[in-house]
Amino acid sequence: MLTLGLSFITRSVFIHKLGEQYLGLNGVFSSILSVLSISDLGLESVFAFLLYKPLSENDERRIVSFITLFKQIYMYVGIFIFISGLALFPFLPDIIGEQGKDLQHVELIYFIMLFNSSISYFFTFNRTMLDANQKNYVITLITFSMNTFISILQITCLYIVDSMVLYVSLVLLSTIGSNIIISLYVTKSYPFLKNKKYRQSIDKSDKILLIKNTLGGVSNKLGGIVVFASDNIIISMFVNLASVGLYSNYTMVLNSFTGLIQKVLGTLTSSIGNLSIESPEKSKRVFENLNLIVTGVSFLVAPQLLVLLRPLISFWLGERYILSQYIVLLIVINFVLQLSRYPSLMYIDAYGLQWIQKWKSLIEAVLNIAFSLICLIVFNLGLAGVIIGTILSTGLFVLWYEPFIVAKYALKMSKIGQFKIVSGILIDKLWLIVPTLLVWFVMHFLSGNGLIFLIQLFSINFFLVLLTLLMVYGTRPEFKYFLNKITRYLLK
Repeated sequence: MLTLGLSFITRSVFIHKLGEQYLGLNGVFSSILSVLSISDLGLESVFAFLLYKPLSENDERRIVSFITLFKQIYMYVGIFIFISGLALFPFLPDIIGEQGKDLQHVELIYFIMLFNSSISYFFTFNRTMLDANQKNYVITLITFSMNTFISILQITCLYIVDSMVLYVSLVLLSTIGSNIIISLYVTKSYPFLKNKKYRQSIDKSDKILLIKNTLGGVSNKLGGIVVFASDNIIISMFVNLASVGLYSNYTMVLNSFTGLIQKVLGTLTSSIGNLSIESPEKSKRVFENLNLIVTGVSFLVAPQLLVLLRPLISFWLGERYILSQYIVLLIVINFVLQLSRYPSLMYIDAYGLQWIQKWKSLIEAVLNIAFSLICLIVFNLGLAGVIIGTILSTGLFVLWYEPFIVAKYALKMSKIGQFKIVSGILIDKLWLIVPTLLVWFVMHFLSGNGLIFLIQLFSINFFLVLLTLLMVYGTRPEFKYFLNKITRYLLK
């Protein structure tokens, strides 16, 4: 929550001191570097999966063999990203458009962000070790502490000097600092990693599994990048750079919620990986519970965002940064669809199913590009067209395909079981229409501005949404289980 608050303050100071065009530039460059990171092939989840078994068996030889290999591969990835990024320098004016040509130090800003992105790969193997060993909380604590310090420093420096070069330089300092601390922690916690006698070639079976899941990871990474990272680039090229800045304010709010949920649920991936080895029969129940949790979060958060986003942006940044309610509705729909994917994606990573669903993300990417271009070129929908393209590619294909993969290959359910669990997840998402229509209706009877108005809106809508949640899911066994747990905790 502190990180969320600091993010809002930092963004406010950034816009006030540097303007929305520099904000758009930051978004576009971040997307370019995300595209370049295709070269890491989605290896982090693949590597973590390979470490689950040797960690559970305390097989130090295999652990060191894997970590040595991971370190080498990540080093090559970092070098490749840096060289590829340098090759894009001549094309930067075309990507950022006319508005970006008047900005100062564009090349230097891009170079610093590129260096920041590439150097992080030289330390990633340390994070993989901690993540696979269910110590993600160490990464979170170190990263949180460093980011908090750097955010305060960024706010202070922006008030003194209006310089985006200094702003991104501090981000680089944060990356280097947090990675050095994590590396020192890993070296101290796992001294056997320095044992050169353990540094041997990995087994043939492990090599085959690594290659297959890496190829599957390529597909997943490519699809994810086309769907998400390309949005800012497409908006910059087909609309303008300022629109990227306006859109990024809304996505920052949603990404803050998403990041918070990821911190909570992301730590469970390695636990699910260990559960798949130690107690496979519990996996189905855990998967159903995770989907219910995500649905409950969507119920509580999505209608609030629909009603509060525009007044929040107006209170936070001013009237000129408000997008239409129609655009906000599309943004919230996309947010819910992406949030709904988390349980399935966690199981796909934990069970090493990248190879099984190798074509999924490529199909998703093709659908996303096709829908976005049709909306932009044929219907001239602008920013809305880019969001609609993502919604259609996710809703028509990915939303049902990912849980199907989990049900068939991870949980090994029958065809009837697969159909029940997939259809159940889809029906749960349709129930979200009820609280959305309810708060949309009530919203038209309320008007005002300022912090008091935001609190009133939140209170009324939270009561309505909570009531709807209890009516829809109150009889579900999983819901009763969590409700009892929460009640017992509060009564202690």
